[in-house]
Parts: sequence; structure tokens; C-alpha cells
Amino acid sequence: MAEVMKEHWLETYKSLITISIESFKFSALANGGAAVALLAYLGNVAGKSVPTPDMRYPMLAFLLGLTACGFSMLFAYLTQLKLLNEIGRPEKLPLTHAWLLRSAIVLFAFSIIAFGVGSWQAVIRFH
Repeated sequence: MAEVMKEHWLETYKSLITISIESFKFSALANGGAAVALLAYLGNVAGKSVPTPDMRYPMLAFLLGLTACGFSMLFAYLTQLKLLNEIGRPEKLPLTHAWLLRSAIVLFAFSIIAFGVGSWQAVIRFH
């Protein structure tokens, strides 16, 4: 029974890593794609001599979301590195990986929230 639990734990851990990678990809693509689409739209509108809506706040939100996603990925990497070091040293280390993991989660959540805020700001600025 212990072997089945160990195998289940390992497969669950692998699936969590896969989900995390796909989530980072989504956040980067959503925020980065929205910023590029917004720039393309503004370029198109400006070329027609039509007044352009103020899209500074949506763009700021998308760029903050993209930056937060990047830092979240950095903290996720540092979490995995710290976990590897904790496994390699059985003695209790003064600082654990928990604060790195929490930081990665908070930054990732901020990235998704920034995308939502940027999207909403863009929608209300279109006339």
C-alpha cells in the first residue's frame, strides 16, 4: 500500500508542475497578447486620424501583469531549487521553501488580477 501511495504522490506532484507551467504560459500570453493587441489597435486608430482613447491604464495593468508573471516564475524556480536543497540536506534549514512558494502564488494571482483589471479598463474606454 505504501508503494501505491508513493506513486500516487509522485504523479500528483508531476501534474502540479505541469499545471503550473501551463498557468504561467496562460498568464504571459494573456497579458503580453493583450498589450500587443492594444498597441496594434492604437496604431490602427491613430493612422486614421481618429481621436484615440486613453489606454494608459489598461496598458499599465497588462505590463504589471506580465512583470508579475515573470517574477512569479522566478520565485517558482527558486522554490524548486530550495526544495532540491532541502531534500539533499536532511537537517532542518532555518529558512524553508514556504515563503518562496507563497510569494510565487501571490505574484501569479496578481498577474491574473492585473489581466482582468486591464481588460475591464480597456472595455470601459471603448466608446
